[in-house]
Amino acid sequence: MPGTGARPSYAARPVPFDFRPGHPSAPWGDLAPLKIDRYLWLDNGYRPDAEARLGWSEGFLYVRFRVGEARIRVRHMSFQDPVYKDSCVELFIDAFPEKRIGYLNLETNAAGTLLAAFGPDRTRRRPLRREELAGFEAAATVPGPVDGEHGAEAWTLGYRVPLSLFERLYGERIRTGHRCRGNLYTCGDETETPHYGAWSPVTTPGPDFHRPEFFGEIVFV
Repeated sequence: MPGTGARPSYAARPVPFDFRPGHPSAPWGDLAPLKIDRYLWLDNGYRPDAEARLGWSEGFLYVRFRVGEARIRVRHMSFQDPVYKDSCVELFIDAFPEKRIGYLNLETNAAGTLLAAFGPDRTRRRPLRREELAGFEAAATVPGPVDGEHGAEAWTLGYRVPLSLFERLYGERIRTGHRCRGNLYTCGDETETPHYGAWSPVTTPGPDFHRPEFFGEIVFV
């Protein structure tokens, strides 16, 4: 059966204080790295070193990605653009899987442009409105469009998501000990070297990140 077998688990730890994602004293280093190293579907040898770190407070979920790519593509700069065609990282999270109402996908290119939607599967999704994401804030090391070298061997993207968003979507608040399900990805459909990397492996015949049966576990400790 799809999705059977052991799935990875990650402990999202409390942060010592609320912070803006790009602040010099942001405590990202206090959070354990999660490796996005299951490269799927393409056998082109391109496997950039990618990781994410997750933490949380009473007000926010904090997420930071780092991807070891010196050459990238960023073309989409408007909210809800198809950023998965660029050098991209993604968080898919079902905050209350027992409710069986859907999962949130947050997709961001290397410059921080956001695509966000909610629903139970790939086809039945509702794009989120900008006002629903009030309080979402991102900080990226890539400032804007680029096609090629961006001046470093890796790029990073950090953001914070208000926990009130999950409360509005699910009707319940995330608390200590809560167990979510989700997956984290890196991709680039129309980059110089297309690639699809995941934290929790997806064993479908072709590219498809919208498969919640393959989600791992994210625990708010």
